[in-house]
Amino acid sequence: MAQTKQQKRAEFALNNINEVKKSISDDDFHEFATFVVGLPNTVLANGLGQTLAFLLSKAKDKNKQERTFNILKKYATENFVGTGKFNETSKSSNNEFFMCINKMEQTTYFNLQRETLRMLEWLKRYARAFDSKKDSSSSEKEE
Repeated sequence: MAQTKQQKRAEFALNNINEVKKSISDDDFHEFATFVVGLPNTVLANGLGQTLAFLLSKAKDKNKQERTFNILKKYATENFVGTGKFNETSKSSNNEFFMCINKMEQTTYFNLQRETLRMLEWLKRYARAFDSKKDSSSSEKEE
């Protein structure tokens, strides 16, 4: 039986949260999780393109911005490559990735942004769920 889109988003988010969690300390994961929780609001306020550009501008040495940028880029290129939205080069080249975003028609861009926001909801939930240093009152505030 085929997975629903929600299941695919959840699986993608969980796999990426697990990869991040395995590769960093609990303190660094807490910082990453806290950062990810606010990301949907950043996308809504600034748009996906500007958010991605900001993340890349702050990316260095596998910090939270670089990890987040890589997750979002991977999601976009894996889910939208071959549909005319991204080409194969955009997977390996950040410049080509942004060129593809900048050339998108408005409806395509908004579809990508909406789909990314849906996946971010899962990423945010899993980040909080597996954050061993979370404050129990902060998860109640999210609701």
